[in-house]
Amino acid sequence: MKSGSARVTLEATAHPEAHSRSVRAACARWRAIELEFGLLSAAEVDLLLGPGWPPAGCLAAERRILGVATKAGRVLYPGFQFDREARTVRPVIAEVARISLSAGWKDRHILQWLCAPNGYLHGERPVDVLDDREHLLAAANADLEALW
Repeated sequence: MKSGSARVTLEATAHPEAHSRSVRAACARWRAIELEFGLLSAAEVDLLLGPGWPPAGCLAAERRILGVATKAGRVLYPGFQFDREARTVRPVIAEVARISLSAGWKDRHILQWLCAPNGYLHGERPVDVLDDREHLLAAANADLEALW
């Protein structure tokens, strides 16, 4: 009985450290996304796209773009979702969102999936093949449809 108690104490003691490492790793991933692509506020998205587009909040509600909420309650949108030269939203984002959201994935997880090396893409990140719709959607279908 005492060994069981010791085990529970050990697990309870180890858990906060593991949680802390997990939080630090997630923060590092978001910092990397911000450095590489930028994390845009709704106002910045609206400015980038111009007046011919619905506001960022509407685009997000329609799942045409994906955002991540900060602790302060702001929603930020990774810049890779936009073609800055054409001032448009990349349509493949909505297609990836439809696949993954139907399986229960949250926006923040989809965004991190897009930025991580992927075996279905021979180690490339989905974000690096946004212009290769066929391969990206095949990877999304294979990888994201399953609920973990």
